[in-house]
Amino acid sequence: MGVGRKIAEVRKQKGLSQEHIATKMNRTPQWLSNIERETRPISADELAQVANILEVSPSIFFNKEFNETSKIHKAGTE
Repeated sequence: MGVGRKIAEVRKQKGLSQEHIATKMNRTPQWLSNIERETRPISADELAQVANILEVSPSIFFNKEFNETSKIHKAGTE
């Protein structure tokens, strides 16, 4: 699973929309959709911004064992 698909998984587990994240980054939902579908690359700075919005460490997107996302809390439930 690539970085974009991991972003999508975490975003969905947090209960956030593409529009929510894209708006916070002054981007379009289509931009994020392309990243999540891995048809567009994401820069390190952009990845750091996405991780910040999702309240996770950027390193989570590079973990080989991505089952750790089951431990991610939905936004506002902590």
